Amino acid sequence: MRLLSAVVGVILLFLSAPATAAEGLRIIDLTGQFDRFAMSTEGMADGQRVMAFEKQIGPMAHGFYARKRSPAGYDFRVLVNLKTYPERRARVLAVSQHFHQLFAKARQSFERRFGPVGSSQPVYLIDSMGELDGGTRELNGRPTLLFGADVIAEVHSNKNMTAFFHHELFHLYHEAIVPSCLAIWCSLWEEGLATYVAHRLDPWANDDELVLNLPRPIRPAVEANRARAICEVLRLLDSTSDDDFSALFQGDDRLPGYPSRMGYYIGYLVASDIGRTHELHQMADMTLVQARPLIDASLRRMAICPTTTAEAHERSRTGRTSS
Repeated sequence: MRLLSAVVGVILLFLSAPATAAEGLRIIDLTGQFDRFAMSTEGMADGQRVMAFEKQIGPMAHGFYARKRSPAGYDFRVLVNLKTYPERRARVLAVSQHFHQLFAKARQSFERRFGPVGSSQPVYLIDSMGELDGGTRELNGRPTLLFGADVIAEVHSNKNMTAFFHHELFHLYHEAIVPSCLAIWCSLWEEGLATYVAHRLDPWANDDELVLNLPRPIRPAVEANRARAICEVLRLLDSTSDDDFSALFQGDDRLPGYPSRMGYYIGYLVASDIGRTHELHQMADMTLVQARPLIDASLRRMAICPTTTAEAHERSRTGRTSS
């Protein structure tokens, strides 16, 4: 199996050699390096194993595994994932074996609609130690698209992954148009639009394939009281807090009474609403300045929310009334 992993890794690296300017993308599969390290250091003392991991694996993928990226609990996290790796090894290597073919097919269909998509950084396939199935991370100051073979194996097994890949490919396309923005409304637009694009390119895709069922089904939980959920998003719209981002776009329960990751679905509702009057390419090419008033108007069409204290004070001061 170890020899097979090495052969597969060499084949994928050959197929994903540095791209020409015309191709614009290169894929680097690092699952083989992770596999060889995890399996060859099984008998090493814990402290030595972490030190070796930090030295050998830490710099890979622009420092995705580096201690400085996430220092809290680093030793524990590394050891747990190395010790449990044999349990998920076969599934991770299976993803590695088929990833290039599946991704290339999705890329072709995406580019038929949007034209060539590229990135100044490689796209990495890694064992993410449970962090992600796919997503962009700021690594060494550079936005980098990564796919986690371990989480893909866990949440996308036996599913059609085309919509999932289209979502992430759209982020590559979109990053050339929109600047980095930490406000919640920017993430609402970027993630909602990526979900909407995946839906438009793959109208057959269900909520599992659109990743709207993690960690639990989001759509029914929001639709049970859509107005309340939208008003909560409106309240946080201009926040740049990591906690608020985590509550709306990551799988935690920081907003009791609301579904985890509901920002994806509400962003999708916003994009779908705007899509009634705007072409898909027009939406994809909007700047954030152009998108913001459309986002605000869409949310307010979908819910009548209580006036906040700050809004009431401003209206009293300026004499403005609600239109």
